[in-house]
Amino acid sequence: MATVIVEMRTCDKTHRITVTARSDGDFDVNIESDCHKIEAYGSRLGKISLTDLLDLDGSRVMSSEMRQDISANCLSVMGVINAGWIEAGMLSRTLVAKASQNSVRFTDDDGGIPE
Repeated sequence: MATVIVEMRTCDKTHRITVTARSDGDFDVNIESDCHKIEAYGSRLGKISLTDLLDLDGSRVMSSEMRQDISANCLSVMGVINAGWIEAGMLSRTLVAKASQNSVRFTDDDGGIPE
């Protein structure tokens, strides 16, 4: 089981995404969120395959049918990919523990925060 937490400060929502390997080689996806759109997305996904984690063009995780009305800038979708990569062993748990988090930082041309 691998869990990531996505904090979307721009909309003040938090998503706890857990991906668990199944004995058949697929993965169960569970999303707890204070955003009903993201919880619905998790319910639609239900389970994903290794191909969904590797081939973003054909991935159910990335498909507009699954995402529906989720904003394009919402990091929850990449949270599913990251949790899946950890659970599949494609992203080292040691590296993840060392790094702790990835981030997106908003900046202007001078490196400051835009107003």
